[in-house]
Amino acid sequence: MIARSERLRALVARRGEVSNRDVAGMLRISPATSHRLLRALVTAGVLELHGKGPAARYCLRHIRFRFRRVGLEEDRAWNAIAEAMARVQTLPTDELRSLQYAVSEVLNNAVEHSRGRSVSVDVSFESRGTCVVTVRDDGVGVFRRVCKDFGFTSPQEAILQLEKGKLTSDPARHSGEGLFFTSKAVSLFRIESQGVAWIVDNLVGDSAIGASDTRKGTRVVLTVLRDRTPTLEDVFRSYTDPKSLRFTRTRTTVKLGAFGTTLISRSEARRITRRFTDFTHAVLDFSGVEIVGQGFCDEVFRVFARQNPQVKIEPLGMNDAVAFMVARAQTT
Repeated sequence: MIARSERLRALVARRGEVSNRDVAGMLRISPATSHRLLRALVTAGVLELHGKGPAARYCLRHIRFRFRRVGLEEDRAWNAIAEAMARVQTLPTDELRSLQYAVSEVLNNAVEHSRGRSVSVDVSFESRGTCVVTVRDDGVGVFRRVCKDFGFTSPQEAILQLEKGKLTSDPARHSGEGLFFTSKAVSLFRIESQGVAWIVDNLVGDSAIGASDTRKGTRVVLTVLRDRTPTLEDVFRSYTDPKSLRFTRTRTTVKLGAFGTTLISRSEARRITRRFTDFTHAVLDFSGVEIVGQGFCDEVFRVFARQNPQVKIEPLGMNDAVAFMVARAQTT
């Protein structure tokens, strides 16, 4: 019975959802035995049943928590979440550590910055070992808060600066590293507020701005894919100076500061390079950018570079037209 139950749990984890008929066929057991196994795992809190009769489907149980923001301690919240997860599905150690880091940082942000009343956490297990954790708060909204604290004019500008890291309104208590490294620690990262979403796909190394139906508060979606999640050590090593062990490297997705796929003006360039002086190495990812203007390139690669020789600017992902304009500015 135990062996069959474990095989059944693995089958559901691989497929995402199953019917009684699926289980009977794949485990080569009778429909009656299959039904008993499925019902036992539902009773044990491992599976959820959706639908009735022949249309009934079984999936791994969704885990839901709701916490009062005031007095919430993220380590205790995580312990409760992890304990509930372990009863349903076991994650590899490295993936669980990355998820623990990311969830804890998001909970801490909600507690200290959202000014909301509650924080909810929803955990779902999908096919092929994928785990998705959604954290919501009913506070002021992350982009609105950042715009207010730093004088940014739009959620898009807030995202452009958040992506660089080291953005904090309270440097005595916070380093500004939490959200930056959280966005890199999982396979897929998505944070939504004010109808706008910042999406980071670490599977392909891309960052983008999209639309969202989240208007109030903040919604963060953390997705961990089995065997496709970076380790925390690799994440921190990528942006840390090996000698000083300080956070000295940043990476900016240039298209986040663009109108469409074109960057022309010096003002766009100044938004892109804003706070680069907090780092010694800044990677500019031009992927998805089709055209850059002379003024934009001159401002970044001549004016800023000459005024701040301590900051190495490394352009990547350029098409031929962009590479030509960048090289022209660098040799002026």
